[in-house]
Amino acid sequence: MKRWRQFFVAAVFAAFAGALIVKRQEIGEAGGEIGKLDATWMMALLLLVAVGVVVEGVYTSSVTPQLTLGQAVLMQQSVTAANNTVIGSGPVATGVRIAMMRSWGISDTSTGVSIVALNVVAAYRLWLIALATAVAGAAGADGGVLDPRLYTVVIVLAIVVLAGSTALWWVLLWRPRLAGAMAGLTQRAWNRLRRSIRRLPHIDVHIITDRARVEARWIVRTNGRRIALATIADQSSAVLKPLAVVRALGIGSEVISTWQVLIAYGLVRLAVALTPIPGGVGVTEFGLVALLARFGGPESTVLAAVLVFRALTFVLPIVTGGVCFAVWRYRLGEGLGRPRVRTVAADAPARPPEPGPAVGRRAGPGRTDGDGRRPMSRRPG
Repeated sequence: MKRWRQFFVAAVFAAFAGALIVKRQEIGEAGGEIGKLDATWMMALLLLVAVGVVVEGVYTSSVTPQLTLGQAVLMQQSVTAANNTVIGSGPVATGVRIAMMRSWGISDTSTGVSIVALNVVAAYRLWLIALATAVAGAAGADGGVLDPRLYTVVIVLAIVVLAGSTALWWVLLWRPRLAGAMAGLTQRAWNRLRRSIRRLPHIDVHIITDRARVEARWIVRTNGRRIALATIADQSSAVLKPLAVVRALGIGSEVISTWQVLIAYGLVRLAVALTPIPGGVGVTEFGLVALLARFGGPESTVLAAVLVFRALTFVLPIVTGGVCFAVWRYRLGEGLGRPRVRTVAADAPARPPEPGPAVGRRAGPGRTDGDGRRPMSRRPG
């Protein structure tokens, strides 16, 4: 598996490097376009990125009320850096989240609910923007450049995924009997897996599901409005970035309309989500350049806009995420060789008391004290 991953990474970056060599003349022209970027626009783009980081921290702290805003930003930036640098980054990102939240004393139940909620919110955002993109394209907002059948496929797929996910989570949160039946099926599947792999631990799925349901319902009832508003603000910030970059490079709405920019961004984002390439390297660049150029944008200026966009959304998060991860490690005490901080989950089951001698009970015939000896007889006073 490791060799396959190494070969895959090498092939992707070799293809990417080869494309850069072939397009070296266009890249040189794009560099000239980037040099013309106005300082005011650059400050506006950096401010938009900063706002996006804060908003992302707000919705992370909304689904995990035990986290402060600073901790949420620290964790999200570290996870983003992992997603942009590691193939199949899901397990790595989850491990980073678990390690950080445990170091801050968050219980295992709250950690699990937070991870599931963040993944669910991210999936909903992806498919909602894909649905909006496909509807706009099917309505002719792209000028008839792309095949309408492509938009039909995306619309059907998005509706199926969104409807199925909504029904599943509604059952898990608000229908205890159906949730219990699903937990029973999961428990039986896990037990069969444990018979084949003896090292797997015993897990009581019913208890885990009940705890998660109670906490998730509490979060939805108390922070539901805040989560919705933060998600809308975060998604708006993400959508505005490519549009602002295109306009900053001088491509006006008379050349590429706002809807065409959003359609290109939505289709490329959906394609990236369906590939295991870290950060969508190659797919994002070539997809955006091809679509925006097909919509009528000058190739050199379009390439410059895509390079600036990727610098803000791919390269910069790797740098800031690496700094955030180093800050967390330093605060934890591992960066300078200090002893590792160990925390205990708040919802860990209590250890049963050790058996001892019966207190307040008179030992009768055949009974023994707690140390295994027969009780001494007392003389009447």
